[in-house]
Amino acid sequence: MTEGRPEGPEGPRGPWGRPWLRWGIQGLLTALVTWLIVRQVGVTLDEALTLGPAIPDLRLGLMAASVALLLAGFVFSARLWGRMVHELGGPDPGGWGSFRIVMTANLGRYLPGKVWQMAGLALLSRRAGISATLGTGAGVVGQAFHLTGALVVGSGALAAVAVDVGWGARTGLGLLVLAALAASLPGMVHGGFRLAYRVVGLDPLTAPRPSPWFGPRWIALHTAVWCVYGAAFWLFTVGLGLEADPRMAIPVFSAAYLLGYLALFAPAGIGIREGVLIALLRPSLGTAAVGVAVLARLWMTLVELLPAGGLALWETYRRKDPGTAPDRHYTRDDG
Repeated sequence: MTEGRPEGPEGPRGPWGRPWLRWGIQGLLTALVTWLIVRQVGVTLDEALTLGPAIPDLRLGLMAASVALLLAGFVFSARLWGRMVHELGGPDPGGWGSFRIVMTANLGRYLPGKVWQMAGLALLSRRAGISATLGTGAGVVGQAFHLTGALVVGSGALAAVAVDVGWGARTGLGLLVLAALAASLPGMVHGGFRLAYRVVGLDPLTAPRPSPWFGPRWIALHTAVWCVYGAAFWLFTVGLGLEADPRMAIPVFSAAYLLGYLALFAPAGIGIREGVLIALLRPSLGTAAVGVAVLARLWMTLVELLPAGGLALWETYRRKDPGTAPDRHYTRDDG
């Protein structure tokens, strides 16, 4: 596989190749879209600058339970990546290996663009004896099912947004639903695998041919992950002392995450996710919705970054174990 090379010592020619300019444009887009969402909802400056209404009666026991359940969701999601690696023909890294690799690679989500997470998966997969292509392939396929699961859980909240916004949003939601249906068809999944193999320079004839239940099974598993995440968010909201219905909190959280992820210019969906959360929570939580959206970002980020940061340091400084050298059976495409 031929990798792209910079066209000069400073990267691609032209001003758009400068990282600071790209990041600046992404920052401006993020701020603009967030402002438009918040302005449409009618949030005032006073509401945006105070967190008081969001914490009327802090309940530490429920907050601790929300942290534990969110972490369990991360473990569940990481394990699904490991199982996907195995199903695509690679060695199963196990529960701890899957958690270590995925959580460390997730640090890349906090950088502009969506490629750094996959780059981390490639590097860490090779260190664990899994081919870089297989590790990232499992990540890409798993991410598609992960977002489909978020769509399934958040479909009710997304439909409400589409009705309020207009035909453009309804069209987008319809396309997402069609993509989710396509992901459940074995022929479509196999075609996607063949295309992915061709893109990365592998023989498309060796692409796995999934069983009829491949798509529905993985959609169901990732839908379960989003139910865990949503339940953790509901516990978090109740732990702040607010009255929240789980039937509202779970789909709202999934919908906000999905729309934040699809905003490719926003690192980790920052701003976009909060804006959507505010818009969807405001009818039930009123002025507390702004504070809940901000605190939910801090809550999820800390629960993810603390273990991920520790694992990243461990990956950086741990000794190279000769037993973890890549198995050449799985790295034929890494040369």
